[in-house]
Amino acid sequence: MQLARVNVGECAGHEKCHARKVCPTKAVVQLDPGETAMVLSDLCQGCGDCVAACPHKAIELRQS
Repeated sequence: MQLARVNVGECAGHEKCHARKVCPTKAVVQLDPGETAMVLSDLCQGCGDCVAACPHKAIELRQS
């Protein structure tokens, strides 16, 4: 199964994270606005919506 993973070096940590908004399971989270996004692996279904939505290409799918 593939799961999304954030490359923290590429994530710009925008308050209006596009990837967080499109995730159907709410697996993409930010602890505080402007913080680097994270993916909660227990919620991620590997759909790839967040990968397509991130303008910084900071999220990728990887085999779990």
